Amino acid sequence: MKIFECNINATNGEIHHNVHADWDDKGNLHFTEHDLGEGVREFWGRDEYEYFFTINANDVPKFILCALWRGFTFEERMSVADLRNLCDTYEIKYQTDSWL
Repeated sequence: MKIFECNINATNGEIHHNVHADWDDKGNLHFTEHDLGEGVREFWGRDEYEYFFTINANDVPKFILCALWRGFTFEERMSVADLRNLCDTYEIKYQTDSWL
């Protein structure tokens, strides 16, 4: 499920930014952040980058409550990096991966 999409005008070109979320058969919550465009090349040396972030099933309820709290109390939008920081702060187990 696509949960966020935007275009970012970076100094070296546009970045088309997408975030998807889904569940696996074990109840883990998966996020995929996918960036496309010439603006990505400045950071990764190619025009595409994909980052994966997974919340362990046992910590999904805690994560959802923390994310809702943040969503209701902060004005800025969340990024996947913010999700990682939220998990670190509240000791929520997760895994990351990336694809170049």
